[in-house]
Amino acid sequence: MGASRSKAPASASASASPSPSPSAPGPSGVIPPDAPALPCTATKGLDSSALADYLKGLKSSDRSDSRALFMVDDGVYLRLVKTQPPCEAVPVRLGFFRVDMSRSADSAGYTFTYAPIRTLTIAVGPRDGKADGSVPPAPSGCGGVLSVSYVGRDLVESDLPHSLRLPGKDSTLDWVLADVERDGVLDAVFKPPAGFRDC
Repeated sequence: MGASRSKAPASASASASPSPSPSAPGPSGVIPPDAPALPCTATKGLDSSALADYLKGLKSSDRSDSRALFMVDDGVYLRLVKTQPPCEAVPVRLGFFRVDMSRSADSAGYTFTYAPIRTLTIAVGPRDGKADGSVPPAPSGCGGVLSVSYVGRDLVESDLPHSLRLPGKDSTLDWVLADVERDGVLDAVFKPPAGFRDC
């Protein structure tokens, strides 16, 4: 197990000591008092492509082969290995879409129709934990919810997937990860309504 943790970036692995650093506070108090000591990565001024690459490259403290920034059905989380955290909270956008499901006439599957619910900006980091305000709305009727975290331009319907997977009958989860193939998208989760098999 120790070997897998050693795959973290070497540039910061030795500098997690808690020794005080007089130069740590940034200009005009940008870094909160509970922000990690140096090293950290300044994200202000990064364009959306560079910011997405940085956020996707953060390694998880739970598993070395997993991302530190991720979504599940109840929101956005950061569980970061203590190397190269952001120096300040990073603005990440969340788009929530209602997904109306109906049986497809020509197959055993479903057709999906999207309607925007809301878009908001949340603050992620520099501390670990669940991002405030990231809880998605609940599915209702025959409408599920697609939640997408991203940076950059607004999401439009043509950015959203043409089809969505559904939880398996034997799955312990009532949601699935979704593939949203657009630059700047960090993660996406689809939660169908509880009675989707009757829709």
